[in-house]
Amino acid sequence: MPESEKPTFAKQAAEKVVSMLNRADELGGELRDQIQEKMATDQRYIKARKTVAKLLGRQWESQAEVADRQKRAEAARKAAAAKTAAPVAAAGTPGATKGFGDPSIKAQIFGKKSCPWSGRAITILERNKVDFDFVDCEEPEHEAKLVPLANETKQHTVPFIYLRGQFIGGFNALAEIERLGQLEYALMTADERAKVPAHARFEIVGRPNTDEVVPAEETPGA
Repeated sequence: MPESEKPTFAKQAAEKVVSMLNRADELGGELRDQIQEKMATDQRYIKARKTVAKLLGRQWESQAEVADRQKRAEAARKAAAAKTAAPVAAAGTPGATKGFGDPSIKAQIFGKKSCPWSGRAITILERNKVDFDFVDCEEPEHEAKLVPLANETKQHTVPFIYLRGQFIGGFNALAEIERLGQLEYALMTADERAKVPAHARFEIVGRPNTDEVVPAEETPGA
């Protein structure tokens, strides 16, 4: 072979090897994707995963179940966000106010994403695994709710928090209810509260807060 042709031959050989390796990767990826899709949709596999998780004291959801749960949660949030400032009767809930509070919803937060107090209130509910609706009053379609909320609650700062349709106050009120161990009771429906023994019942009192300030950053050991 002439010396002039050797670089060309070597280059072609190298390109052919690279092409073969790339094709192998593609085939491997396709096979992997097929296996993963089969595992995600095969009812026998899903049933086996659920059984193993149950034996370990855990819960496992398939991709379809996760997607369905997220879809339902998003639909519920959009439904809550679409509500106007029109009064909603909170009948049947002790101490409930008439207005924004909806007794069919465990917890409602009318706040602002930029507000640290709103964020901390959300953290409390998430820590206690409480389903809640959040309305961002910084969004143009919800800004008009702030004045009616203030008039209804006599509170002038966000977040405005409702538990089972009853206005309880802002972050401080929610944190106090959690600290006193009253959160579970506050989230009960009127029918559920009626089944609680008389000696175990208590009144959830609203605590409007008009002087909240931005919380300082937590320091180690504080």
